[in-house]
Amino acid sequence: MTPAPLLLTTLRDRDFGLLWASGALDNTSRWMDTVAMGLLVLQQTDSPFQVALLFVLRWVPMFAFAIFSGMIADRANRWLVVAWTRVGTVLITAIILCLVAIGTVQPWHLFLASLALGCMFVLEFPSRRSFIFDLVGSRFIVSAMSLETLSTTLGRFVGPLTAGLFIQLAGFTGAFVFLVCGYGLALLFFALIKARFPAQSNRGQSIWRNFTHGLAYSLKHRVIRSVLAVTLIMNALAFSVEPLFPVVARDHLNVGPGLTGVLISSQSIGSFMAAMAIGWFGVVKYHGRVYILGITLQLLSLLLFALSPWYPVSFVILAVSGVGAAGFGTMQSTIILISASPDMRGTTIGVLGQCIGVAAFGGLLVGAVANFFNAQVAIALSASLGLILLIPVVSFSPLVRRPITPYQDDPSNSGSRDTAGASQPLD
Repeated sequence: MTPAPLLLTTLRDRDFGLLWASGALDNTSRWMDTVAMGLLVLQQTDSPFQVALLFVLRWVPMFAFAIFSGMIADRANRWLVVAWTRVGTVLITAIILCLVAIGTVQPWHLFLASLALGCMFVLEFPSRRSFIFDLVGSRFIVSAMSLETLSTTLGRFVGPLTAGLFIQLAGFTGAFVFLVCGYGLALLFFALIKARFPAQSNRGQSIWRNFTHGLAYSLKHRVIRSVLAVTLIMNALAFSVEPLFPVVARDHLNVGPGLTGVLISSQSIGSFMAAMAIGWFGVVKYHGRVYILGITLQLLSLLLFALSPWYPVSFVILAVSGVGAAGFGTMQSTIILISASPDMRGTTIGVLGQCIGVAAFGGLLVGAVANFFNAQVAIALSASLGLILLIPVVSFSPLVRRPITPYQDDPSNSGSRDTAGASQPLD
């Protein structure tokens, strides 16, 4: 089968098509509410630190509960888990809409809503990623995750752009009306999916035993461990600076909400092109090389963005960073889903989420630096530190040296031989 049909065949599957459409709407709404709430807090407090705090509260649940949500993904009906998180997201956003509409919204309302939305996302994350693998299998997983990156890219483009335009033209009330509609449609599309899959792991095992086993499995597997190390760098030092983009746009580039939304959306241009290229070719042998190249390009772009004094140049730089984000994002879950045993996919994705959750602490530190100096300094320091830490991680990682191949459910996987990508994955 040629590369193009791989991508198209994956998308033509009815259930995956509905899942993809639901994810695209959810991602768009999530990026929109991030920008809308960030600008509202900035308007009310004029504090970069409080904008960063909004981001911190969104990602604290991921750090605290991701591995447990991963165990839920292996022990429960994944469709049901995602459906309930979609319902919760609609309700939370509707409450904020009411507060904004009657003019009584306060920063603490937005902080609490950000925390609650973070809880919904952490519950959904491993169940939805594992559900994708259940639907498409290892043969189509690269194309499926490329399409997943495309849905995230669509969200990063349409979400901030729509937020900025709606706030400019219809105020914050108009923006949150659109948000409720977007989250509601995401719930509707997901509810139409027919596929259901049984739990993968033994329900009789204790939560503590599942926790320790999942953590030990992830840390002993060389390929998965390397993905987790790179994820820690990415989310603590690269992703955590993104809440400061509106601050840079307003205070350094001197633009309003509309152009701020356009600037933040520029990342999606590069991500769209890169994700389309990855999805089009479908079969990738060296997943790890794409993964490492992606984070390197993104960190370099963030450093240049912090140094740029001109809006057009900043726009182009963020577009380039989007190329790196697509390579990183597509391969992050793909490598783990390919490498992990079937009964551990949800749990290992949960451990991945735990690493993603360090973005909360990165955001807190970045916000403090931005408050003491300015947003540009905070971004530059964070990106520079990320590049420095990436050097030893790549040097000792099998990701660049060896190809990743699908896990094979045979006895050799429980020992020292790696059928998941590199020889001897377990220490």
